[in-house]
Amino acid sequence: MSADPIVEPCVCHNIFFTGAGPLQFMGDNLRLTLFVRQRSTCDGSIENAVVAKIVGSRADMLRIAAGIILGCNQVSTPRDRVKATFVEFLEAPRERH
Repeated sequence: MSADPIVEPCVCHNIFFTGAGPLQFMGDNLRLTLFVRQRSTCDGSIENAVVAKIVGSRADMLRIAAGIILGCNQVSTPRDRVKATFVEFLEAPRERH
């Protein structure tokens, strides 16, 4: 993750989601579609309503994923082990992920 300061020149709302659709590959970029599971107002059935679409380079998405994994595993897994495992994943051939 970047050590540069984070600024918020305008209000960015938090986005709650319960799931993600399949990654869409767009050249060197990926699109991740996030959704929330809800009951339809039309017929009462369950549906997945899109709440956000995130587009970024493969490298940036992998760095963000690494940050999430590192943050989530700090308590249960030694920090150096999580980082080493994820670095191995990042450096694997493209066909593996």
